[in-house]
Amino acid sequence: MEKQKGEVEDDEKKNTCLWMLPEGCVADILAFTTPLDVCRLSLVSTWLKSAADSDSVWAKFLPSDYRSVIAGSSTPIPEFPSLKQLFVYLSHNHILIDQGLKSFSLDKWTGKKCYFLSARDLNITWGDTPEYWGWTSLPESRFPEVAQLKIVWWLEIWGTIRAGILSPLTSYAAYFVYKLEEDFYGFDTRYMEVSVGISGVESEMQVAYLHPEPQYVPEDSYESPYTPPSPYQVFARMEDLGPWPAESDNFTFPKLRDDGWFELELGEYFTGNEDDCIELRMQDVKTGCTKRGLIVEGIEIRPSCM
Repeated sequence: MEKQKGEVEDDEKKNTCLWMLPEGCVADILAFTTPLDVCRLSLVSTWLKSAADSDSVWAKFLPSDYRSVIAGSSTPIPEFPSLKQLFVYLSHNHILIDQGLKSFSLDKWTGKKCYFLSARDLNITWGDTPEYWGWTSLPESRFPEVAQLKIVWWLEIWGTIRAGILSPLTSYAAYFVYKLEEDFYGFDTRYMEVSVGISGVESEMQVAYLHPEPQYVPEDSYESPYTPPSPYQVFARMEDLGPWPAESDNFTFPKLRDDGWFELELGEYFTGNEDDCIELRMQDVKTGCTKRGLIVEGIEIRPSCM
């Protein structure tokens, strides 16, 4: 005969010693796990759900300064009856902070802080020169403005963030978030250099492509750094070229996000010293190749996948 729900829960209690503890003690134990673990455990039984949903548990998953972050938000935030609901909201929504220059959210798996530096919060060489860069709004962007590349030969974009505002003792990855317009030029045949490191300390640059399917064109095939390839030059997709140079093993390629933007990983950083100023950089300052059609939303910093 199939057991009723109450009988199943009684059996579960008999098979664990947790039911012998006060609810507050159970909540203290759950706080040492993760948000995902607690959500799973809350489905086990009604007596465990009460402890799993308590504010004392979810207060441990929220950043210690979450109240000040929320207070400085320019995004209206609803009132929530529990800290669990607030956590769920912050892990599924971004809020604008710092006069709309940044956005803040939480990683839903760990509760670690996530930040997104808008294009306006970055340093873009000649970004305020109308001949080279423009500023516009896009409905799909989380920020009021994005940067739109008209034409440059020297591309240099970088930003900084203090390690102290991130979650401590955490591995973070930084991602350049962007789109390429239909009439883009110069990003499918030339690589970028990217890095993440401490500001003021020279970092090792990594090779990366902004185009997901770059084409190989030998460096000496350009008549000058400012003219496009002549018609006789052969363009081929990567898979048709055979072996690339040895450094190709270290090439980084972009991924298409669920929100329709591309993201390119710039590098990783471990927040071991809260006094560090972290510099995030993407550039092409060597080839002199003409570039246009890049739309910059910003740089996102979020916990690395373990």
